[in-house]
Amino acid sequence: MATHAPSSSSDKTWIVPAAVLGVTAAVAAVAHAAARYRLLPWLGKYRSRVVGIIPARFASSRFPGKPLVRILGKPMIQRTWERAKLASALDRIVVAENNEKIAECCRGFGADVIMTSEECKNGTERCYETLQKLGETYDIVVNIQGDEPLIEP
Repeated sequence: MATHAPSSSSDKTWIVPAAVLGVTAAVAAVAHAAARYRLLPWLGKYRSRVVGIIPARFASSRFPGKPLVRILGKPMIQRTWERAKLASALDRIVVAENNEKIAECCRGFGADVIMTSEECKNGTERCYETLQKLGETYDIVVNIQGDEPLIEP
């Protein structure tokens, strides 16, 4: 289910969990809903700008360091990022991280990394903070779970 992130302006920011349908399907679903409910009246005229944000964190209580666990020789976060890169609907992919170990690993394989606050309670908050720090306008934000190395692009 798409969720609306709070904003002080009249802009609508939707953060979509990619795990529901896969990245491309999530983007299409939000675009369809936005057009149907006239949330983005210009949608039929222009291509939406879409960013995929992969929130990850090192300090999980159940599995500390999970993004760095190797799967067939590569960290899980790298496998997730590589699958997300295959999604043609995404204009940009960013890893949202609050730990320098994971950020360094991600930069090592070429990912854009935005450092987020330790205060973020969940991935959606991490995505929203990242969107604010990007300083660019996107119509759709896709929340791609960092622990989904086999996500359907």
